[in-house]
Amino acid sequence: MTRLFRNVVLLIVLSVVGLTPSLALAEGALAPTEAGNEMTAKLIENAADNDHRMAYQADSVAGVVVLVAALLAAAWLNHASPSRRVVGTFLTAAMTLGIGLMIGWLHLLGALDHVRPPFLPTDDFKPNLMRLMGVAFTLGGLFLLLVTYWQTKRSDVLALQSANERERYGRTTRVIHWTTAVLFVALIPMGIFTSMIPEDVWYRQGYYVVHKSLGLTVLVLVAYRLIWHWISPTPVLDSGHKPWERRSAHSAHVLLYVLMIGFPITGFVMSTFGGKYSHFFFWDTPLFWAPDADLIVPWALLHKLALPVLFYVVFAAHVAGALKHQFVDKHDDAFKRMVT
Repeated sequence: MTRLFRNVVLLIVLSVVGLTPSLALAEGALAPTEAGNEMTAKLIENAADNDHRMAYQADSVAGVVVLVAALLAAAWLNHASPSRRVVGTFLTAAMTLGIGLMIGWLHLLGALDHVRPPFLPTDDFKPNLMRLMGVAFTLGGLFLLLVTYWQTKRSDVLALQSANERERYGRTTRVIHWTTAVLFVALIPMGIFTSMIPEDVWYRQGYYVVHKSLGLTVLVLVAYRLIWHWISPTPVLDSGHKPWERRSAHSAHVLLYVLMIGFPITGFVMSTFGGKYSHFFFWDTPLFWAPDADLIVPWALLHKLALPVLFYVVFAAHVAGALKHQFVDKHDDAFKRMVT
């Protein structure tokens, strides 16, 4: 019955997400703006001119640095040594706060006001959405700095196996989970800003290299995690959860996987139909099919609208559920299953 419920919920959500572009276009509500159509035509016309890199491959190097920082934070968050866990928490706080301050800096520079013409009508909301995210990341980073201080009071050694255990996740899953989480959450404001950068800004192409490289990295990490969970099954859910809570938690996890796979794939397809290469750090992926302006729109609606809305809902539910189990239901092991 649980599996049937999960599959039905997943089918409904995927159907809604899949139908959103066609319904919107049928009503004309989310058809590209006139400026958006002009940009698409220009994009197709100059399809091959997007494989260059910044001087000294600075954009590719920047992507590698972000990936290494995320890996180190994830590894040290779950390190046996309490001092390393403090460093891991501080690094996570610094990255979170850094994103918030970067958005604030862009606001002060006026970069959130001087943007390229909107491709979709909903693009007009993005500057204010970026400002809200700047506040959220800043507050989140400050809170994590407080958590870092709390971590300094701990002296316990974390004994973990590489494989998953019955009651908690092993070190391998934890490192994959937190690396993916850090990159995926960071990619949300990055993705919004990519569609705002004017065509003539010098760092636009380099910014795309970083964004697309990290997006494909998330796809690789999710694939690896799925394979790993087949080798090392995940822990059972807490027996204290109600049946509906167990179903909801499982459905939320499935939907997060759908999102982590869906974002990179829809972005890759959208870019390819626009004649734009996708990048994986120092390498470019080939263009597997010819540019097609008519097919950019439905994939853009999926990547830029339907999946982000679904992400906000599922991510908020995922965080709220974890907080409820920890602080309302008093399940002290709720957080400890994935981080200490």
